[in-house]
Amino acid sequence: MFGERFHRIVYLIGLSITLCSLPASIVGVSIGMIILAVNFLLSGGWSLKIQHLKAKPMVWVFVAMYFPILFSGLLSENHHLGLEIVRLWLPVLLVPPIIAATDKLTGKEFKGIVSLFILSTLVVTIIGVYSYFTANLVDIRKVSPFISHIRLALMVNLSLAFLVYYFAERLVARPFERWLAVAVMAWFLFFLLVLTTFTGILMLSILVCLIAIRYLLSLGSIARFITITGFLTLVFVTLSFVLHRYDSMNAVKLTPDNSPRAVTVNGNPYQHDILSRETENGYLVNINICEQELRSEWSKRSNIPYEGTDKKGQPLRTTLIRYLASAALTKDSLGISKLDSIDIALIEAGYTNTIFKGKATGLESRLYEFFYEINRYRKNGSLSGGSVLRRLLYAQAAWHVIKANPLFGVGYGDLPAAMNQFYDINKIDLPQSFRFMPHNQYLTVWASAGAIGLIIFMLWLTLPFFKSPNFQVLPVKYFWLIVVISMLFEDTMLTHTGISFVVMFSALFIFGYNFGSNSGYKNEVK
Repeated sequence: MFGERFHRIVYLIGLSITLCSLPASIVGVSIGMIILAVNFLLSGGWSLKIQHLKAKPMVWVFVAMYFPILFSGLLSENHHLGLEIVRLWLPVLLVPPIIAATDKLTGKEFKGIVSLFILSTLVVTIIGVYSYFTANLVDIRKVSPFISHIRLALMVNLSLAFLVYYFAERLVARPFERWLAVAVMAWFLFFLLVLTTFTGILMLSILVCLIAIRYLLSLGSIARFITITGFLTLVFVTLSFVLHRYDSMNAVKLTPDNSPRAVTVNGNPYQHDILSRETENGYLVNINICEQELRSEWSKRSNIPYEGTDKKGQPLRTTLIRYLASAALTKDSLGISKLDSIDIALIEAGYTNTIFKGKATGLESRLYEFFYEINRYRKNGSLSGGSVLRRLLYAQAAWHVIKANPLFGVGYGDLPAAMNQFYDINKIDLPQSFRFMPHNQYLTVWASAGAIGLIIFMLWLTLPFFKSPNFQVLPVKYFWLIVVISMLFEDTMLTHTGISFVVMFSALFIFGYNFGSNSGYKNEVK
């Protein structure tokens, strides 16, 4: 109907909208993919498209991955959840054939759409940081305003890899471009340190290692020794810092505030557990507690009952007492009277320490949460108190499902109910609001689609990349690593955003662009 040039422009618009929307808008991602699909159907030239597909047999590995998901969803007794995953995985079926059957992007086209993706990611991170530090936000995860903070961290890391590649290969040649690239890289590093998800920092470490390995190979023996020594020193200092923070969290401050008292200012007796050494910011948690005054005074400040639970499902009484301890306050009416409205909101939200009130960096808050989980596990063996150790519970539940249905799985829609059986059988006290999927993409696929589905999934993750000449290029190799490794800790492809991110860049890297064929765009040094 329209000319070839028109359809090419629409194709680039569809790609641009999809990539720009990944960090910002699920609706935008869907619109971009619809544009790609409609344009593909209307553009004609089917004989040439078929030739392109015949020349790229790896595209059928992508298509094959959809069918275990399709059967897993359709055969689920929970039809709503089963059909939902069938819909979410549609990009796996549609996007790779569209990109594979279309003429490859030129260097200018590819750099243009990647630049738009980086710009979109940059804008979203600026909005997130601004909102976090100016609005009354207490959860560091809210620094990602539109999508999962973990998936945004993956996109920030991939943007960094692109910038490093373009900078190192001198594909940003003008001084202004180079200074701009350096500034954006510095911002992304700052953002990752503020956000500090475990996955994000791990992915950043992998990028640093890839760059360091390439750099070390080009050095002489003396320079290599100095560099390795410096790196090991940095690792040692980091570990020392973490251990010091752990020790300081458990140390007891020798101050009058840490001594048991007889009665409150109102003459009511305190309760103490002198044998308990639990602390918050160095202050003992289980001393100077007056339940009568806490119950009465709390009811005046909050609509959440003292005997109820906070918004994280934890006993509010425990959260309140720990928070008062962290502020070096007695656990009585006087202590509560010294809390302001932000303190009350934090306690209601389930935060047990004043560290979150001071806009703690992601590193501080994540270390605190992780250490708290460790201490809780050491005390009573509970894995249900935090997001890190709780993943072990999810893995155990998923393995319970796999052992009972190893070959064909239980169907994606029925996986949550099957995991719930594990919690009920073992009498694990885990609130329903925290009973998530396995947080391991491999276990999720195996438990829902069986061993056959897992085998196809692993082939889909490996064969197309290993067969592609682009795999030696830094952004491609790094993208593959962050996807494969993140799936050990997350259900990366559980949401529309996560699936679209993985599928779009996989298809572009493998079928949509040749890093070595365009003039002015050099191969990565192997």
